Amino acid sequence: MEWIVLVLVGIVASSLGSLIGMGGGIIVVPALLYLSTLATFSHLTPQVVVGTSLFTMIFTGLSSTIAYMKYKTVDYKSG
Repeated sequence: MEWIVLVLVGIVASSLGSLIGMGGGIIVVPALLYLSTLATFSHLTPQVVVGTSLFTMIFTGLSSTIAYMKYKTVDYKSG
């Protein structure tokens, strides 16, 4: 049951984050902190929530970098 809730939070965060033009972390972190007050998600500490958000940013940055490299828009000298 908790996986369904987490997947729904992720879908809502990514959809709203895309529509607004901001990252989904602005929705995921407060949502997970709110869920941590419930008995089912009591294992979610603020450190785990922030770490989860940071972990997802790795893949966002990596996919963007690969896409820019594919279209040869990376200035390697400056980097």
